[in-house]
Amino acid sequence: NIKTISRDDIVLEVAGHNDYNLAFDDVDQKEVDKILTQRLIEAGLQSDDVIIDMTHMASKRRMKNLMKFPNHTKVGIVFPHLTDDDEIIRRNQIRLYTEKKSIPISVIKDMIKNYQEPNKDEGFDDIIFL
Repeated sequence: NIKTISRDDIVLEVAGHNDYNLAFDDVDQKEVDKILTQRLIEAGLQSDDVIIDMTHMASKRRMKNLMKFPNHTKVGIVFPHLTDDDEIIRRNQIRLYTEKKSIPISVIKDMIKNYQEPNKDEGFDDIIFL
């Protein structure tokens, strides 16, 4: 079995609707984090394969989440990030249409600026760069 844990999905679940932009502003983010942590801990105690679907930009956050899976093989999948403003805007427009989710370009640029490349010292057994 494969489980997917997504913070964004939890935001929508707590909000009770599928408009991410509204949901993000409406929900109690601490409640979302509490549910996320609970699900990660529960998944780490089971033998199922788990996909953590999140934008982990910082090493500290990745290590914190990986520690919850002591008996799992941990593989990081790293997608190339964009630096071209036009492409970022284009994809954000598609995301708004398909997912009702838009991320301010300033937030995306901050994420890119603060990005720390994953490494095995964080607890990964393997890292795949796409």
